[in-house]
Amino acid sequence: MIDEGAELVIRTADAGAYVLVQVVGDLDLESAPALTEELRARIGPRPIVLDLAGIEFMDSSGLGVLVGAHKDSTAQGGALLIAAPGPRVHRIFKITKLHKVFALYETVDEAVRSIAGTPVQAVVPGFEAGS
Repeated sequence: MIDEGAELVIRTADAGAYVLVQVVGDLDLESAPALTEELRARIGPRPIVLDLAGIEFMDSSGLGVLVGAHKDSTAQGGALLIAAPGPRVHRIFKITKLHKVFALYETVDEAVRSIAGTPVQAVVPGFEAGS
């Protein structure tokens, strides 16, 4: 029997200064379009805090969604903050060196606190606004 993975559940909350997007399930080729659509609808000048605590599996399709959303958000004066990636997901960021691109936080609260501090900027050339 083949395990087809967990369906992706996306919950969004407008928190005023930022938008919280919580995802639960597997972020893969099948579910990536749903997250792409949700993030595109939310991208703007406000930061998006993406809570990945509920993600057990993420493939290159999921990473592609996050890279695209990061680039689009930065271009519009916003930011994409990654919160609470589990050990497996965090390892994917490290292996792909994307931990140097994204603002990664241990918890959602940590990401939210960072919004009140200094602005989040793209770290890697090529991901700045307008590129």
